[in-house]
Amino acid sequence: MASRRTSYLLASLLISCLLSFGFSYKELFPSPKIFQKFQPEFSEDDIFDKSGISKPLHPERHILRAPTTIKLHWEITQGHRSPDGVRKLVYLINGLFPGPTIEARSGDTIKVGVRNLLKYEGVAIHWHGIHMKGANRMDGAVGITQNPIQPGCNITYEFGIEDTQAGTFWYHSHLGIQRADGLYGGLIIHPPLIDKVHKTKTPEYEEESLLLMGDWYHRYAEDVQASYVNHDSWGREPVPDSLLINGMGSFNCSKAVQSRPLDCAQYSSSPLVLNQPRTRLRVVNVGAISGLVFRMPRCHMTIIEIDGGNEIERSPEVSSVGILYPGERMDLLVECPMGSEAAGFHLSITLDAENFAIKNKALTPTHTFPISTTANVLTKRGHSYLPPKIVKGEGYFDLAEVNGTALPDNSFSMIANHTVLLYTKMEILARLGNVPVGFINRTTWAAQSSPPEPLVDLDRVDWDKNQLVPWIRISRDQSSPSWVDIVVNNLDEKGHPFHLHGYDFYILSQYYPTRRGYHAYDPFDPSTPPTSSDLPGGPYNLANPPLKDTVYVPSQGYVVLRIRADNVGIWFFHCHILWHSGAGMAMALEVRYHNE
Repeated sequence: MASRRTSYLLASLLISCLLSFGFSYKELFPSPKIFQKFQPEFSEDDIFDKSGISKPLHPERHILRAPTTIKLHWEITQGHRSPDGVRKLVYLINGLFPGPTIEARSGDTIKVGVRNLLKYEGVAIHWHGIHMKGANRMDGAVGITQNPIQPGCNITYEFGIEDTQAGTFWYHSHLGIQRADGLYGGLIIHPPLIDKVHKTKTPEYEEESLLLMGDWYHRYAEDVQASYVNHDSWGREPVPDSLLINGMGSFNCSKAVQSRPLDCAQYSSSPLVLNQPRTRLRVVNVGAISGLVFRMPRCHMTIIEIDGGNEIERSPEVSSVGILYPGERMDLLVECPMGSEAAGFHLSITLDAENFAIKNKALTPTHTFPISTTANVLTKRGHSYLPPKIVKGEGYFDLAEVNGTALPDNSFSMIANHTVLLYTKMEILARLGNVPVGFINRTTWAAQSSPPEPLVDLDRVDWDKNQLVPWIRISRDQSSPSWVDIVVNNLDEKGHPFHLHGYDFYILSQYYPTRRGYHAYDPFDPSTPPTSSDLPGGPYNLANPPLKDTVYVPSQGYVVLRIRADNVGIWFFHCHILWHSGAGMAMALEVRYHNE
């Protein structure tokens, strides 16, 4: 009898694990792959150089080899760390915070076995910016493509990288608000040195480094969110306490408020180490709420790519770039004087105060990190060696003004085949207990509760009232592509960075109103021709629109996005400010073939 009971419990555990990844009861079958322990095929330098904040990358391991399958095994736990001097319980992947950096090349297959060793929480991992073509179930969006991985269970994520994708990506938890407590890491896809898609280029830099940077809260994310979704907050977002780069920072312990005692040790800021005259910095905003302004006075900075490897018209050489919002990425070509000439140089990161309605006396808005360079290195320009050119600490480039590369004539039609019209707003309503709630088209999102299955496993008739999912029908004949415009009107007094899973989109228009306040909003009128100057944001940019996967929707403004609908599946679309998405500011798009 005891043996039978044990067998029953083991079978129940297996079923629970499989259901957590979105398998329906009809599809359920045992698979040894679920519990297979994968070992990396490539040795990874997962130990940070404690003398610096930068994470060195290794393109040389990937750009010359053939495509392969990269197999990894992760164990997710929690442990106490003091990333900025303040002790806090954070999420760990294989004992690391942030998690291990994945490096691969276009055409690779990535296979990650994830084992949840947390005691009471589920987990799920989203691969931010990866198209996941043909692998919608691997997208990691709880409530959309999977249920949480339950404690004690394993899931294997397996997906291919398209030959056309290369650039700066990242992964992070997509369950609740775990990202704010450190469940994230870097994902870099290198283009092969020679192939038909990525033309052979001579690199303009000698080394690459990854900077995962973002705001940091000393309270646990659950406590922070609870303080926001409360009638006492009046819709004022919680303000962070600090900033981290690759899990390192420096908090001024003397600024801690008496009402929130901290276990704090005073750390000095670690340097940004530059070992070569020209460096490619891959910058990711992993934060929960704050936009970032990036400054390197007296150094050259040029933006060469945005989000997942999307090329742009080169920015001018500047010493300051911003604002980079949560979820966005930028690749910078940086050139600084080397050796003794670099003495006193620094990198500074300023947290944008747009959502800082409450004053946090403990926060230092601008964090400064010294720059450490290798001595006796000269800059190579062309075929001759010249001393590094020093520029004044001037020049700011606004990321809102970035343009993409010029599109070929007739790349897409002036008017899209479909238009999805959206209105987004945070509201405080008496019927909802006077707590802030995020709405898109009068719908506030929450994961399906009855039945508690991801949308990919349910018929539409079984979806509840919290699921706003426009249906886009496409033809299997991609010689005549389906172009879809997504118009996001922001009725709020604050902006929202929105991320679309599964797709990159062209930004045809991004309207920043010149006036704010009551009756100031100029909504987008979809009946106005795209070439009309009567549109508040002016005519569409059909010549060189930037291509991204995360976009800032300005306060009381709008964006017009265009996608080529060729990736079948249900794809999450949500604000990347954690406290807003956690309060319901999310939806999805379903792309299906006509005959399905």
